[in-house]
Amino acid sequence: MSLYNKFQIWLSITFLILTTSVFGLLLHSSHTYLKTQQKIEMTNMISALNIALTPFIHNKDKVGLESVINASFDSGFYGSITLKINDNNSQIQRKTLNQQSDSPEWFQQIAPFEELTESRVLMDGWMQAATLTVTNNTATAYDQLWALTLRLLTAFIINSLLAAISMIIILRVMFKPLKKIQKRANEISLHKFGDPIPQVNTRELSDVIQAINYMSKHIESHYLQSADELKRLRMRAYQDPVTELSNREFFITKLEPWLTSSTHDHCGLWLMKVDVIEDAYKNKEFDKADSMVKKLAQKLNSLVDERSTFSRFSRSEFILLVPHCNYEYLQQVSEMALNLTNEWLPSGSINHSSASIGMMILHDQTDMKTVFTQLDNALTQARQQSGLQTFLFNKDAILPEFTKGKIEWQDFVKQGIKNQQVKIRLQPAINKEQVILHYEAFAYLEVDNIIYTANHFITALEDSDVAYQFDNHVLKLVNEQLASNPSKSPITVNISKDSLHNGQFVVFLTQMLKANPHLSDTLVFEFPEICFTRHLEKTKVITQLLVQHSFKFGIDNFGHSFSAIDYLHQVQPTYVKLDFSYTNQLDDPANYDVLASMTRIAKSLEVGMIATHVESLKQIEQLAELDIQCFQGFITDKLELKSN
Repeated sequence: MSLYNKFQIWLSITFLILTTSVFGLLLHSSHTYLKTQQKIEMTNMISALNIALTPFIHNKDKVGLESVINASFDSGFYGSITLKINDNNSQIQRKTLNQQSDSPEWFQQIAPFEELTESRVLMDGWMQAATLTVTNNTATAYDQLWALTLRLLTAFIINSLLAAISMIIILRVMFKPLKKIQKRANEISLHKFGDPIPQVNTRELSDVIQAINYMSKHIESHYLQSADELKRLRMRAYQDPVTELSNREFFITKLEPWLTSSTHDHCGLWLMKVDVIEDAYKNKEFDKADSMVKKLAQKLNSLVDERSTFSRFSRSEFILLVPHCNYEYLQQVSEMALNLTNEWLPSGSINHSSASIGMMILHDQTDMKTVFTQLDNALTQARQQSGLQTFLFNKDAILPEFTKGKIEWQDFVKQGIKNQQVKIRLQPAINKEQVILHYEAFAYLEVDNIIYTANHFITALEDSDVAYQFDNHVLKLVNEQLASNPSKSPITVNISKDSLHNGQFVVFLTQMLKANPHLSDTLVFEFPEICFTRHLEKTKVITQLLVQHSFKFGIDNFGHSFSAIDYLHQVQPTYVKLDFSYTNQLDDPANYDVLASMTRIAKSLEVGMIATHVESLKQIEQLAELDIQCFQGFITDKLELKSN
């Protein structure tokens, strides 16, 4: 129960006790007053009748006696008036026929009135001529007291309502600073930092507000320092200091998983050499060379999408890895890069070998040294070409069925959705004890007994409505899977960045969340990190929608880009999934330090961390030392897993 409610209850109880006490005192006083008033009236009445009746008794005027008694009875509230004449034993009596009160029976039992009787002997000279007896009418007293009670009760109810309204308003005003403190405390616990709480005039609250503001500033400063430390470690380990591109070591961590792939996955590689930069370094014009390579790197980086890895390979060479690319795209990017370079080069520096690009398709190669040798041979061949100096080393490396163009892939996926050829495969995520924590849904197309994983065509769906259509269909398949086999849950689903920015998908997602609140514990959404680093505000709209409906979400490819991760405390995901480049080369001290810093930040924010591309138990042991509790990869196919 909140402090506000406790205050309200105790103040209400106190007010009720006081009101009841006052009400009881007033009722008791009124009851006593009416009893006393009846006694006084009876005494006064019997004295007045004594004086008024004496002449008529002396004259033995019975008519006069009756007239006086009737007049007195009608002017008062009496139960009966009886006059007994001693001479002839006759009597004159007036009596109320109906002495029933309109007040309730229970009320009469609570505040009873006694029936009062008073008698007096009337004298005629020295003789006792008659006896006068008067009784009160309790019904009148009950009616008067009941009417007074109703008026008091009405007044107290009105006053109580007014007091309650006033109390609510006053308490809200008094508790407003405390509410702000409570809100800020909750925000701090969620690592959300905002403007300081304004000071108030209340001394006690002022001290608390000052402490909360200091603590908030201190925690925010600590978090930002940790994020800056991580950024520095990543830059030191994986970033080229001149161009701010990723360096050769980072590129190798990205390339290694492609060498061990057992599927039809492929990627495109190109190596670009710029002679004018090489000449500047050879001539020891280091400042000029650094300036040239930095400017060219910025221009070339604008040609690369977020899925690709673009690095500085040597002092005058750039290297690019494009996942699942086709020949047309690889050639297109190469030509654009050469044209941009030739436009950028200073006049007089362009010759037949100013810049050249060697290309190759990485498919089924397992040795990195061989890959770089083949790529270097392609670069040598390109330098011997006329016109645009590009050369593709192994054009026939990819199976024909995987060499579709962008439009072909889009039509292929549309047809697959229509023909119900889209399927999902569940990969478990486990902890160190090999217990399944959840499953991730991987979508693929199966056409003519050929498996097309999403990696083959997802790039081709970018900037098209097919992306959100595909995600919609996958969500429906996952819902069907959860309905048919609820034991395999929770299931995570990766949503593409194009769907997040599609209005139709947002409408579909909103309707799905409202219609299926029961899925909040079994369905988890994943978004690529690029959505948060480049489109944070738009992505926050989706994450807030999920939180509003009690659904969880995670971040995929965490750490893929060199952008700052200070967005993490703003969105508070359930977990982050490490980019696979961080789970390789764990024996490298620089890589280990970067990963340790990332896990510390995630732990401080109470955000879970999942390691991907885990292939061995040794990796699990090394990652567990960094307090990473969840693992995904081909290791799950080699172990006997336990259900949660």
